[in-house]
Amino acid sequence: LFTSSHTRLPSDSAPDGTLTVRLDDHSTDVIVDGATFAMPIGPLTLLEGPLERADPPSPAHLTNALGLVADHLDDIIIAAPSVATAPSVSAVGPHAEAMARVQIGDSRIPAGYRLRRSDADEVFRTLAMEPVVDRRHNPGLDDSHVESIIATCCKMIEIPIAVMSGASLGARRSGL
Repeated sequence: LFTSSHTRLPSDSAPDGTLTVRLDDHSTDVIVDGATFAMPIGPLTLLEGPLERADPPSPAHLTNALGLVADHLDDIIIAAPSVATAPSVSAVGPHAEAMARVQIGDSRIPAGYRLRRSDADEVFRTLAMEPVVDRRHNPGLDDSHVESIIATCCKMIEIPIAVMSGASLGARRSGL
C-alpha cells in the first residue's frame, strides 16, 4: 500500500522503514530511515523524455518510461538495499496528490487517505490510452496535471512494485 498526503511530510515524520517518495516536476526523492536518494527524473522529465508528449502515449512510450524509472530505482536499491524492503510507501507532493484526486474523483483528499496499488493500476489503465482532450474531463484531475498524470502513474506504479517484490526490476528480470 502507498499513501498520498495533502501536505508534504518531512523525512523524519514517516514511520521507521516507510519509504517516502517525494515527486517533483523534474526529480524524485526517495527517503527511507532518514537517508535521501535523488532520482534525476520526475513526471515532467518522463513526459518530455520517453513519453515524448505523445497523445496518447503508445505502449512503447509507456514501457520506456517505466523502464527509465526502474533503472534509476535499481541504482538506489544497489546503494541502499533497505529501499526494496520498506514495509510501506508514502508518496507526497503535488503530482502524488493529483493521482489521488483522480482516483477519488474529487479535488479534496480526505485525511488519512490511502491509495491501494490496485487503485493506482486502475487510474493508469483508465488514463493511459485517453487523449488529452478526453483526459481533462476526469473528475478530480486539475488542468495543470492533465498532461503529466500519465508520467505520474508510471512513477507511482513502478516504485511500489520494486518495494513489494523486495527486489529491483533488474534483479527481478534476471531471476535473482
